[in-house]
Amino acid sequence: MKFKKLLPMKNILKPATLLLCVGLMASCSKNSVVVPSDQEVVNPISDYTVTPDANDGFTFKFNSLAQNFTKLEWRFGDDTLKTDTNPTHTYLAPGTYDVDLEVYSKTGNFSHKEVPLVIDPEKVLALNAVKTGVDGQLKFSATLKGNIASILWTFNAVDPVTAAVTTTTSTDLSPVANFAFGSFNNFTVTATSDKGSIVTLSRSATTDGIVIDITPTNIGFHSTYEDTGNSNENSPKLIDGNTQTKFGYYSAFPGVENYDVYFPAPVVVKTYGLENGNDSESTRDPKEWYIQGSNDNGQTWDNLDHQNLTIGFADYLTSIGQSGTRYYRFFYYPIASPKAYTWYRWSILSTFAGAFQMMEFRLYK
Repeated sequence: MKFKKLLPMKNILKPATLLLCVGLMASCSKNSVVVPSDQEVVNPISDYTVTPDANDGFTFKFNSLAQNFTKLEWRFGDDTLKTDTNPTHTYLAPGTYDVDLEVYSKTGNFSHKEVPLVIDPEKVLALNAVKTGVDGQLKFSATLKGNIASILWTFNAVDPVTAAVTTTTSTDLSPVANFAFGSFNNFTVTATSDKGSIVTLSRSATTDGIVIDITPTNIGFHSTYEDTGNSNENSPKLIDGNTQTKFGYYSAFPGVENYDVYFPAPVVVKTYGLENGNDSESTRDPKEWYIQGSNDNGQTWDNLDHQNLTIGFADYLTSIGQSGTRYYRFFYYPIASPKAYTWYRWSILSTFAGAFQMMEFRLYK
């Protein structure tokens, strides 16, 4: 029997392996992916300026200085979004608003710039009041940085004796209000512009005009003389804001009584108020005094007002038929040429009968 010669196994695999590799190479060539080079990133720059409208305190022009962007979005801090390049925007109320400009590039990158914008109601609405010539009567006026479409005044007139409040309202641009002698009253004004912006201010007024009590903002005080025997009637009571407490010194001053009040920064005082005592008629009322100001911690003083009364507070009220309410009453004195000072002094030269008592001493700007 003859046998065929068998080829070695390795010789059989060589052609098969070769065919397999050729097939794989063909397959690989069909599914190969070309990897692109890295895409260039475009970074935008967000920047802008804000220009207030000269005629409207609520309106602003926003000017974009952005670079390398394809899209931008303005957010004005009041839930408003705009996509204009240089938009104009009107706010509807005073406040602090975070203005944010976001810009996007063609590669999807973005940047933003956020800046707070403050609308101060004090700079948008100005109030004024002048005497009409009728006792206790003031004529008010309001100036809006914009056009007033409507206005509402609410006056709370206080009876200085009973503390009862009478409320009246007016929609006039320049209303007239009547206040009781020696009263300290509150009022509120709400003005609406022709663009729908609304601003509200609350103020106080005496019969001499609009005032703001700055006495509580003091950082210290000093009195030359003190009632050391009665802590309920010592010098702190003179500026404690309580109209029912008093400072009494029940002997004649050995010299001039200086009552100093000082503040953290210079402030202009336009009016000061004195509330008289609750007994002894006018005998303990101040008779002659100066109001003075200092900007060198009390080293030197400027005279701001001088009074030399011929009749005391209680006696004056009795003379005009108000004897039943002659105590606990405020008397207001304007300062003719007010300037800013850090220290103020009430310098009392004399009283009507030596002893002294007063309920309150207040400074108003």
